[in-house]
Formats: sequence, structure tokens, C-alpha cells
Amino acid sequence: MSIKTQHRPRVKRRHKTAHRAFQRDLTSFTLTLLTIGGIMGSGLFMASGLAIHYAGPVVLAMYALGALLMAIEINALAEMSIATPTPGSFLVFTREVLGPGWTFVSGWIFWFSSVLTMSSEVTAAALFSRYWFPAMPLWVWSLIYSAFIIAVNFISVRGFGTVEDFMAGIKSVAVLAFILWGVLTFVHVLPTRRPLPSVTTLWAHHGGWVPNGWFHALPAMILVLFAYAGTGVIGLAAAEAKDPHRTLSEAIRNTVVLVTIMFLGSIFLILAITPWSQESDKISPFILALHVSTLPYVSTIMNLVLLFAVLSTMNAALYSNVRVLYSLAHQGEAPKALGKLNKKGQPSRAIWTSAGLLALTIILAYVLPKKAYSYLVTATGFQAMFIWLMILLTERYYRPYLLKHHPERLVHKLWGFPYTTYFVMAVVVLAMAVSPLAKGELVGAVLGFGGIVIALIAWLIVRRYRHPTSQGEPNPGS
Repeated sequence: MSIKTQHRPRVKRRHKTAHRAFQRDLTSFTLTLLTIGGIMGSGLFMASGLAIHYAGPVVLAMYALGALLMAIEINALAEMSIATPTPGSFLVFTREVLGPGWTFVSGWIFWFSSVLTMSSEVTAAALFSRYWFPAMPLWVWSLIYSAFIIAVNFISVRGFGTVEDFMAGIKSVAVLAFILWGVLTFVHVLPTRRPLPSVTTLWAHHGGWVPNGWFHALPAMILVLFAYAGTGVIGLAAAEAKDPHRTLSEAIRNTVVLVTIMFLGSIFLILAITPWSQESDKISPFILALHVSTLPYVSTIMNLVLLFAVLSTMNAALYSNVRVLYSLAHQGEAPKALGKLNKKGQPSRAIWTSAGLLALTIILAYVLPKKAYSYLVTATGFQAMFIWLMILLTERYYRPYLLKHHPERLVHKLWGFPYTTYFVMAVVVLAMAVSPLAKGELVGAVLGFGGIVIALIAWLIVRRYRHPTSQGEPNPGS
């Protein structure tokens, strides 16, 4: 296999001038909500039910570990993005220190992973909509929501940020409200339809802390990590942020704190209110927990919020997706036409190309309406973790490069380097290795792994037809 890590720095890029037309309108507040929008989607609101069902109460510790891993990964990405703000995000840095082979594979996997993310989110949105209209086919809702998100991405960056602020803000407030409701319920300020169990039931009843054993619990880690995926938008938005150093630093700090509080708080309350054995991928665990509430219309309101939540994540995924495709086009890894901007400074052709792949989701929702979400979420998690691995591997070699050539730009550093980098990579590899062991998850894991294999094969074919010095690069056969 001819994708070899190269430690020597490459020649200078010409990407700075290529991206001048991007609008720098994103503030730290908008970027925080955009990142939360990219992270907090169906992985928390729907797939967490599957993770709880597989692992039992020990999933709370797994989510705590996931929060730590997310904090390390997003800071590794920020270290590179603040030093070199570019819409290509980590792919530009990968090309610098690992070579074009890894860039090609990582870029296309990132793109395909984002497509899968959009697919899983729009499928979740369709499932939430069936709460009110159970007779409506999933594929119809998928079509409607896909058209809406595509339209949002064709407005200006400022307008896009406003829409994302609204959707991400709604779900953030809703999760915090859910946590507040849970606390008030446990201290008996709010009434319930049935008596709530003691917190000790997490480890004293229904099989204990690890009711299914570690063999069945560990495969749930890929679903837990999938809930924290979506951090890549930080790097991709760097070129469109005001004052990238301050904006990205503030956004990352706010994102880590808020996401950790909301994820661990909500998962703890879900576990404490509803027995783990009742969870599934048929209904959101948030809705299931709210069934004990006597407040009028609370489940309906929460379901509407969850709908906004997954559409927000789908919106952020499409935003990330098209920026990656744009970057690949400028690096000679995709058709040049995809690297052109319209009069508004938007990569419109990349938007249409990425949006076209959503048609496959609509077909899948039509053919396999009962299995579509389960397959998509596992495949998405598998590929999202491959992207984490590539971000961390790139950061491992990009920091020495910066220290040697541009030490003044290294103003944001990942703490514990390189040991924290190795730690996250080890956990991610373990999660990917055991993910096929979960019942019903083999198909999704095969789909995710198959995408990686296809990208590798594609590179082995494409490299034969590349000019040795194309894009100002050394021989890509390295």
C-alpha cells in the first residue's frame, strides 16, 4: 500500500489566495452554536437509546470518557486551524506533513462521512415527524427536509449563521430545560405519573451497572463517540471567522463546557427515570423519559425541538461537507469545477454535488424504513472515528512542522501532547474494532469500513494518472 507518512515539510501552498472570496462573518457566538449544532444531533437524541440498550447504566461512564476524548480532539484540530486558518481544515495540514495519498483518502472519507451524517440526521427527522403523522412514509419526510436544508445553505454566510443560531439555540435551551425538569422532578417539586425509582437502581437493580456484560457493552462505544462527532466544523469555519485566534478559542472553550454538561446531565436523568431495557431506536429516550411528566404537551413540544435539533446537525454537516469538497477541488483531488464560488462567495456546485447524494437516503428510507437509521448511524460513527484518527495523526506531525517553520503561529496548543493524542487514537481504534460485535450493527460497520477501502482503492488508481508535479507537489507515488 503506497500511502506513506512523510515527516519532511512540503513546499509552500498557494491556498491563501484561492480562498479570498470567503466571507469572514462568523463570530465566536455563532461558531459555538454552529459547532454545537454539528455535534448535538441524533447521536444524542436517538442513537443514545441504542447505546443505553446495549451497555446499560455503564454507558454514563462511556459518555464521560467520550466528552474527554472530544475535548482533546477538538483542541488538536484548533491548534492547527488557528495557526493556519483555511477552509480546507485538517486536509491542508495532512497534505503538508503526510502527503497527498492520505489527503485524498481522508478528504473523500470526510466527504462520505458527512453525507452519511446528513443521511442519518434526515432519517431521524423523518422518524420524529412520524410522532404526529404515523401514516406518512419516511421517504416523503426525508425529501421535504433535504430540500429545506439545501435551501438554507444557499443563503449568505451571515444568513446561514442566523438560521443555525436559531436551530442550535433552540435545542441547547431544550436540553438544559430537560435537565432542569429532571432535577425538579427528582426533588419532588414537579409531579409525575408514577413514582420515580431511587438513583441506586442504576447499579442495584435491572442487572446492575453492566447488565449485559462488557462483551455487549463495549460495542456501544462507537455510538457514544458518534454522538460527539461533528467537531470538524471548527476547522472548516476558520477561514470565515472574524479574528480566528480569539473566535476559535472562545468557541471551543464554550462548546466543550456546554456539550459536556448537556450530554452527561441528560444521559444521567434518562437512566435514572427510565429502565435501560426499555430503550431502543424506535423512540427518542428523551420522549420516553418525559412520558412520566404530568405537564401538558411536554412530549409534543420536546419532539418538535428534537426535530429542529437533527435538522441543525444536518445543516452543519452539509456546511462542512461542501467546504471539504471545495478544498479537494483546489488540491487537485476532485473536479476543478467543484472549487468555484458563485457571486455570493459560496461553493454552489459543491453544495449541489453533496446534496445529490441525499437521494440515496431517500431510496434507503423507502426500501428499508425499519432498519435505515440503525445502519446509517453505525456506518456514520465508524467513518467519523476514522476522521478523528486522521486529525490526530496529522496534529502529531503538524506541531513539529510549526515549531520548526512558524513557531510564532503556534498560539493554541493541545495539552499533554503527544500522549493525549496517542490516548484518543487508542480508544478510537478499540471502539472501531469491537463495533461489529453489537447485534444488528454488523451491516453498518461493514458499510463504514467499505467506504474506507473504496477510498484507498480509488487512490491507488488515481495516483497512476496524476502528473508528478501537479499542484506544485513532489511525486505523489510516495
